[in-house]
Amino acid sequence: MQVRLVKDIVKLPIALTDELLNHAELVARVFLQAMYTSIGEKLLEELAESDLTYSQMQALRYLYTHKRVTVGDLAEGLNISYPSATNMVHRLERKGLIRRVANPRDRRQVGLMLTDAGRELIQRVDQERRHRFAAILAQMDHAERHAFINGLSAFIRAGVEVGTLKAPDVCLHCGTEADPNCPLVEMHAVEVCR
Repeated sequence: MQVRLVKDIVKLPIALTDELLNHAELVARVFLQAMYTSIGEKLLEELAESDLTYSQMQALRYLYTHKRVTVGDLAEGLNISYPSATNMVHRLERKGLIRRVANPRDRRQVGLMLTDAGRELIQRVDQERRHRFAAILAQMDHAERHAFINGLSAFIRAGVEVGTLKAPDVCLHCGTEADPNCPLVEMHAVEVCR
């Protein structure tokens, strides 16, 4: 995957100084690192008895929130290639976290389902992540919490409106757990979000 650098300088309002932009970028990078490590990957390392990767956890979560998923659906939902999804399915199947289910009407079509162990792992990780996130939010006062949520929502909306963020790329593909308060759902019909 090749990253395209933006060479044109974006004209910013006068109030958005280089100092403010630098500070915003720094805070955003620290926030992403905190979410990815402390509440994401390290949490997975602590709770998963097996050597489960963050990508594999995303696959399990996708299966948890969607019904009637095929390998092709998984590849599309995670924005990975079909061969990568197939390899991931093999690994998760060997770990006893998912299983394949033949369609009784069409044996050529194979669905994917979480096993009880896969479902329990997702629930345990999600519960602990929610607990850790709540502990951080509890340290913030009421106004700070609302500013945090409103600020992140405004950032997402602005990014989609200007075209820097593509809704399908940042969508969580939360399926059955779609929340009407999601900034993407607010901007687009629920049908756009999967």
